[in-house]
Amino acid sequence: MLHRAGRLALGAVATLMLCDAAAATTVRVETDVQERFYDVRGTSADEIFASIGRKRLGGEAGLSASGLTESEIAFSLSVRSDGASCRVEAITLRADVLVTLPKHAWPSRMNTTTRRQWEAYEALVEFHEYRHVEIEFRGVQELQAALERQTIEAPGASAEACNAQVERLIDEQTRRTRGRHEEFHREEAAAVRSAQSALLAEIGAIDEGLGRQKGEIDRLVALVAQHDAERARYAARIDDLTDRFGNALPPPEFAHARELADAIELLTAEMDEAIATRNALVETYNAGLDERRGVQQRLSWTR
Repeated sequence: MLHRAGRLALGAVATLMLCDAAAATTVRVETDVQERFYDVRGTSADEIFASIGRKRLGGEAGLSASGLTESEIAFSLSVRSDGASCRVEAITLRADVLVTLPKHAWPSRMNTTTRRQWEAYEALVEFHEYRHVEIEFRGVQELQAALERQTIEAPGASAEACNAQVERLIDEQTRRTRGRHEEFHREEAAAVRSAQSALLAEIGAIDEGLGRQKGEIDRLVALVAQHDAERARYAARIDDLTDRFGNALPPPEFAHARELADAIELLTAEMDEAIATRNALVETYNAGLDERRGVQQRLSWTR
C-alpha cells in the first residue's frame, strides 16, 4: 500500500531554566499520540480513491496520501551556569505525534464486497501509520540515550550555547529518523509494485485462458450451426422424396432416404455433444470472468 504517509514536521522549541544546584544529567521523555479522521466517500474503489485524492492529505500536490503521521519534538533544559560556562543537568523531551486516518462517511452505501475491501484497506492504512509512529518513537529513544551518554556543556555564561548543543543532537537524530521513514516507504513501494506485477500476471494468465475458451466456444457454435444447416438440407431431401413417391418409396429411393435419416441422426448426436461441451465451456468461461473481476478488484485496492 503506497500512500506516501509519514511526512514529518520535526522541530525544537526550547524552554530554558537556569539552576545553580549541581546534579547529574538526566533525560525525561514524554510522548503523546493523537488521532484525527477525515471523511472518505464513494461506493467503488475508483470513487473512494478519487475522494482520498481530493483531500490532498499532507498538502503535496499530485499525491494521494491515505494517511499521514506528523511529529514534533520540544524540549526544556535545566542548565547550571558558573559564569564561565553552562552545563545541562536535566532535559525533558516532549514528542507529540498526530496520526491522520481515513474514515468512510457512508459505510452503509457500499455493497458487502466493497465494504469488506475498504475495511481491509483502512486497517492497512492504520498499520502503516503506526509503523511510522514506531519509527518516530525509536528515534526518540535513541535521542534520549545519546543525550544521556554525554555531558552537554559549552563555554560562556549564557545557556543559549548549551541549548544549541541540544538542538544539534536533535537535528542529527531527526535526519536519521527521517531516513528510516523514507526507507520504509521505499520498501513498501517495492512491495506494492511486486504485488501489482503478480496480480497483473495473474490477470494475463486468466485472459489467455479465457481467450482459448472463447475460441473453442465460437468453434462449437459454428459447428452446431453448420450441422443444423446440413441436417435441414437432408430433411428437405427426405421431404422431397416423400412428396414424389409417398410412403411407398422404391428400393433405391428408400435406401437413400434411410442414409439421409441415419446422417441426420448422427448429426443430431454430434450437435448434442457439441452443445453440451459448449455449455460446460460457457460455465467455465463465466467462472473465469468472475475470477478475473476478483483479481481486478484486488489490484484496484493494491496501492
